[in-house]
Amino acid sequence: MEFIEIDDDVFAHLQKYARPFVDTPNSTLRRLLDIDHEINIVNQKNLDAELEESTAQNSESSGTIPLSRWPFKELKAHELAGNARSKAPKSDLALLIKENFLQNGQNLYLIDYQGNRVQKFSAIISENNLVYNGQRYSMSNLAQELLLQLGFRSNSVRGPAHWVTDEGSSVKDIWQKYLDQKVRK
Repeated sequence: MEFIEIDDDVFAHLQKYARPFVDTPNSTLRRLLDIDHEINIVNQKNLDAELEESTAQNSESSGTIPLSRWPFKELKAHELAGNARSKAPKSDLALLIKENFLQNGQNLYLIDYQGNRVQKFSAIISENNLVYNGQRYSMSNLAQELLLQLGFRSNSVRGPAHWVTDEGSSVKDIWQKYLDQKVRK
């Protein structure tokens, strides 16, 4: 493995393209340079060639393909996962208000990808939306728009992780507390 030194401007630029809690600087560069795509094409060609050879050999003997040669990419995710967990329900501001976790008219504050509160951006809870500059937004859409103004670019923003109360609790954490409490009942 080689090591390179990059200046602060390049690192800041990489952060704009990084997926929070997922990417490292290396994985961000791999994605931006499309390295994995090229490797996957080569690997797929090799797998296809091996599969053809294996199929020809096995059809002559037992008629089955050994598990090590099976093209897993063609299986659907649920076939590989078996009893995979289902997705957690989406955060619901109106439900959190109803259950007294949040209040209608309460201020929420934007936090960036490093968890820093952005003082100039706050919004007001209004049922299942946020109101900012007199317009209604979903948590995710408003977070994405405001983060873009700060220089962060992302095709998908998880809004509940980017909005916090005065006390610093994120909507994501509050939603999880609600779900945990619901399970205990």
